[in-house]
Amino acid sequence: MQIIAETGGNMNAFENSGKLTGWAGLRPKNDESAGKYKSTSITKGNKYLRRILVQCGWAASRTKGSYYKNKFDQLCIRKSRKKALIAIARKLLTVIWSILNEKKPYNPNMLPVLNPEKIKGKMKYHAKEIEKLEALGYSLS
Repeated sequence: MQIIAETGGNMNAFENSGKLTGWAGLRPKNDESAGKYKSTSITKGNKYLRRILVQCGWAASRTKGSYYKNKFDQLCIRKSRKKALIAIARKLLTVIWSILNEKKPYNPNMLPVLNPEKIKGKMKYHAKEIEKLEALGYSLS
């Protein structure tokens, strides 16, 4: 109810989900000059909506067997926990935008899943890396 109260529920005001995430302040800045990144903090936006989505992001990232928990764990490897949390909140907002824009119920089966070809490719890559390590004399067993 709070998300609809903040956004108005009418998604025609936002062309796409990116415009909504920018309005909510969940889009990272892109301050780059001469190949150096100066700041990637999130932009200013609707602080009430952002607060709600961050709380929902924490809940989603702690739900066992959830897509968002798996994504949060993957992002925590590369980023800090807080940046991963903002990414989950942004993903939630894009899902909310598509639900309200298309006026269709939420279907968790529509979330992206790794296809078998991509999994085979990753397994092949890691097998090659293990062979390289063993060729260098490292024992993995």
